[in-house]
Amino acid sequence: RSWETLYRPLLVLSICQLATSLKPKLPLATLNPRTPQFSEHTAMSVAAPRYRPNAGALIFNREKKVLCGHRVDIKGAWQPPQGGIDEGENPVQGAAREMYEEMGLKATEHVKEVKLLDETISYEVPPGTWLEKKGYIGQRMHWMLYFYAGEGLPPVDLSGLGGEKPEFTEVMFMTWEELLQSKLGFKRPLFERLQQIAEPEIEQYVASV
Repeated sequence: RSWETLYRPLLVLSICQLATSLKPKLPLATLNPRTPQFSEHTAMSVAAPRYRPNAGALIFNREKKVLCGHRVDIKGAWQPPQGGIDEGENPVQGAAREMYEEMGLKATEHVKEVKLLDETISYEVPPGTWLEKKGYIGQRMHWMLYFYAGEGLPPVDLSGLGGEKPEFTEVMFMTWEELLQSKLGFKRPLFERLQQIAEPEIEQYVASV
């Protein structure tokens, strides 16, 4: 046999093997578009703890005090109006609705919108709460600032509006110290942080009016 007859098949095989080794190897997901792609970020997002979106209305007066209500269900507990953000609502709309339902105040009539705080505050709840039964470990709070320019207390309605049950038995303007000394329980860190970020905004606004 000639040299060409003996070695041509081996030469062709070697060239094919070389071409295969140099060909870029595509990931399986690229070769098969139907293959789902999972990353470490995706896996972490799926398993991330759930915080219920929540909005609060922080109403303050010229004395830089904040309007709080005495809760119906916990004696000695005071807090501003707040609650879960409904589907389709943004934080500003949610805060205005909660303020109306729990205190009967309207942003267009009784108080003036100031700003939505940039920072959200998350807090976790103890085991066994209704939030845990809903699959949440806590709430993520958005806070809207409102200014009340009148004297004394605004004309609140605590009967529970919008089909909601009454939340508060009475209201009063409180200093931050008075609020933090009330019965806050596991929510205390939330309001401590709220004071840190809201107080400078309130002082700046009051100084400008």
